[in-house]
Amino acid sequence: MRIKLPRGLELRRARPGDAAGVGALVAQLGHATDGRGFAETFTQVIRHPEAAVFVVAEGVRVVAYLAVSHRPQIHLGGRVATIDELVVDATYRRRGLGAFLLDHALELARGLACVRIEAATARASDDDARAFYAAQGFVEADAVRLRQP
Repeated sequence: MRIKLPRGLELRRARPGDAAGVGALVAQLGHATDGRGFAETFTQVIRHPEAAVFVVAEGVRVVAYLAVSHRPQIHLGGRVATIDELVVDATYRRRGLGAFLLDHALELARGLACVRIEAATARASDDDARAFYAAQGFVEADAVRLRQP
């Protein structure tokens, strides 16, 4: 499915200068960004050979971004792609930007011959994100993600 980007917006790969704009979007989700440490991590991710970060920009302002990573997975016998982060500025939501970014990431994953494409979101606290992914054809997996505090 090819979704069109609204007029006046452009899709591009993220660059180091986008760190502040992406940080502002991350802050909208309630996550703290500490400036230098965030910018360094952002730069590492956009330069990582098994990751891609795409932004939608209006002029120089980043209004949405998606981070996707991909890696080989032994038990699948192929590559898996994970939508790690997808954020759209609150004032730009419900305009198709998330679907546009996701469509672009899925195209990338298919081009890499990924045998599975996953998206992670909070099960209990993010009903909007879960509904969004379901509308895009994702189904909930019977899996639990555990982490060390």
